[in-house]
Amino acid sequence: MTFDPFTVTISPYETPTAGESFSLTCTVSLAEGASLIGAVQWMGPDGVPVNSTHQATTNIYISTLEFNPVMTSHGGQYTCQATSSAGTMMDATLLTVQIPLPTISVSREPDASVLLRHGDNLTLTCTIQ
Repeated sequence: MTFDPFTVTISPYETPTAGESFSLTCTVSLAEGASLIGAVQWMGPDGVPVNSTHQATTNIYISTLEFNPVMTSHGGQYTCQATSSAGTMMDATLLTVQIPLPTISVSREPDASVLLRHGDNLTLTCTIQ
């Protein structure tokens, strides 16, 4: 039986909407006796390292990449890489950011409580935000 001395996983696998707060979490689980060498590193869509926050407990290292707010320009592949005494492992995810749907509202003048007769003026206004 073989086992990996450590694993690297990214979560969640969701599609956020532009303008929301969003984060990706990389969890590095080390087997007993393995040790992490250096920090857990995130790389953005252009392959350049990006800043993240880190937490560590016994044999578990968590690195969080936060987007506040997430924008469509943040879309692309993100890779989390960790190096231990047993080697280097990584996981990648494709971040797709949805564009929020517009809000459409229609109003009328005069308002709906006024009874209109043939020949009366009615103005409809459509607003898209």
